Amino acid sequence: MKKQADNIDAFGLNGKTAVISGGAVNIGRAISRHLAGLGAKIVIIYNSSRGPADELAAEIEASGGTAASFKADISDDSQVCALFEKIAADRRFGGVDIMVNNSGIFSMSRQSELPSDEWQRIFDVNVKGLFLCCREAARRMQVKGESCGCRGSIVNIASINALHPGFGLTAHYDAAKGAVAAYTRSLAAELGPEGIRVNAVAPGLVDSESLREFSADLALTVEGRNPLRNSRGETRLVSADDVAKAVAFLASDMAGSITGEIIVVDRGYLLT
Repeated sequence: MKKQADNIDAFGLNGKTAVISGGAVNIGRAISRHLAGLGAKIVIIYNSSRGPADELAAEIEASGGTAASFKADISDDSQVCALFEKIAADRRFGGVDIMVNNSGIFSMSRQSELPSDEWQRIFDVNVKGLFLCCREAARRMQVKGESCGCRGSIVNIASINALHPGFGLTAHYDAAKGAVAAYTRSLAAELGPEGIRVNAVAPGLVDSESLREFSADLALTVEGRNPLRNSRGETRLVSADDVAKAVAFLASDMAGSITGEIIVVDRGYLLT
C-alpha cells in the first residue's frame, strides 16, 4: 500500500497516531488502510480477528508505514485500560491523536422474542465499548502541531438506523446506534473546550460478501432504493471505502472546525 503523498499535507494526518477499534476487517480494514495511506500511524484493535489484524499491520509496515495490532475485548474495562497503557508505552505511538470507534455487533430478532442477554450484548459492545475507548483516548490526547489548534479527534461509527427505523427486527440495534449518536453530540460539547473534536459517520447498508450471503434480497432492495446513480444510470450499495473516506475527512485538519456532527453516508437512501 502506497502513501497518498499528494494528499498528506492537506489532511494533516502524517505522523499522527490513529487507534481503530475493529480495525482489521470490513469497514475497519478500509479505515485502517485509508488513514495509513495518508501517513497516520495505525493501531488496530481486534478481539477475535488476530490473523487479519496481524496481516494488515504487516501490509502497512511493508509499505513504509507504522502499524501494530493489539487484542482487547472493548466491553471489558480492565482490558481497555491495559490496552491504552500499552499504546502509551509503545515508543512508536505514545499518545493518541485519533480514535475511531468502529467495533460493533449486529443481530436481528423480534423484540417480543429477544433474550435480555442479547440486548445487553449489543449495548456492551456498541455503546459501553465505545464509551470506554473514548474515555481512555481522550485522557491521552496531546497537542501535535498548531495547524488546527486541536488536541485530537474522535470519530464514532453510528448507522442510519439511529436516524430512521431499520430494515426490520433491529430495534435493539437501532437503539444502541441511537445512543451512539446522542453520546457523540454530548461528548463533543463536553470535550470541545479541551480542544477535542467528536463526530460520527452514519453509514447506510454497506456492501460485503457476508451481507450478500446473509441476505442477497435485502442488498438488492436497498441498492435499488438508493437514488444516487453513476453516469451510466447504475446504482450500488455504500462501500467500506466510502465510509473510510468520510472518517478520514472528519479526523483530518480539513474538518478542524467541525464537531458534534453526524455525517450520513448512504447514497441517498434516507431521501427515499
